[in-house]
Amino acid sequence: MSYSYINRQNLKFADLHTHTKHSDGTFTPSELVEYAAKQGVVVLSVTDHDSVSGIDEAIETGFRCGVEIIPGIELNTDFKDGELHVLGYFIDYKNPEFIKKLNHFRESRIERMRLMIDKLKGNGHSISFDEVRDEALGATGGENVLGSIGRPHLARVMVKRKIVEDERVAFERYLGNGKSCYVEVLNKLAPADAVRFIVEFGGIAIMAHPGLTGRDEIIAELVKEGLAGLEVYHTSHDPQATKKYEKIAAELNLITTGGSDCHGPKRDMAPYCGSIKLPLQLVEALKKKKGII
Repeated sequence: MSYSYINRQNLKFADLHTHTKHSDGTFTPSELVEYAAKQGVVVLSVTDHDSVSGIDEAIETGFRCGVEIIPGIELNTDFKDGELHVLGYFIDYKNPEFIKKLNHFRESRIERMRLMIDKLKGNGHSISFDEVRDEALGATGGENVLGSIGRPHLARVMVKRKIVEDERVAFERYLGNGKSCYVEVLNKLAPADAVRFIVEFGGIAIMAHPGLTGRDEIIAELVKEGLAGLEVYHTSHDPQATKKYEKIAAELNLITTGGSDCHGPKRDMAPYCGSIKLPLQLVEALKKKKGII
């Protein structure tokens, strides 16, 4: 049975892959948790890109709404000619050394954004860093959100400035890989480095949406570095992909997890929180790996 397509009324379930305004989502952490509660989610993980600054707000709201929050993160890594994302659960997100390393990622993102803005100016479109920063900050008001400033924020400013019709066009003409304003990620993080980083700070490392990434050849290698599981149940996985990764997880004795990859409203075709209904026994397997139960 594929857990991705369970849809029974009154079923309590988990969603272990969501984003807020502290990376590239449109919900505040509180809005996300409140929305999740209405969808029947009782266990939620906030997994912002390279940022943990929304977790405390989510936990506080979770207490009020009856939603358990698992501290999480999604690290963007570079592999060959594309990206591979690694999820981390139960990380020691307040550890000073952990924060120090995340700040290093933050500084690299900011520098990359400044370089892309310079390239855009060379194409005749003048946008300030402050505009993109304000777009990234949104309504949160927290400087830590700059840890995940990225191309989606620049694309949104371009739409507001009427440089492009929508975000998709911004990527197709200017910001996509190989386009005129594209800048490669600075201080690239390799997938193995991300797995070791998560494990170093007490986390459980899971490969995100492997079907979307299409890099199956690296899974066994990452297991040697501490990879503990695969995100088998994801909105980008059709039934065939789900079965495939269930099989790989079983063969490698890996945990299976899942999530909606919700980015909130106002994102084109964004899945809603709770669109993947992950049974709570899979959360228990994750906790068992952590040693909580």
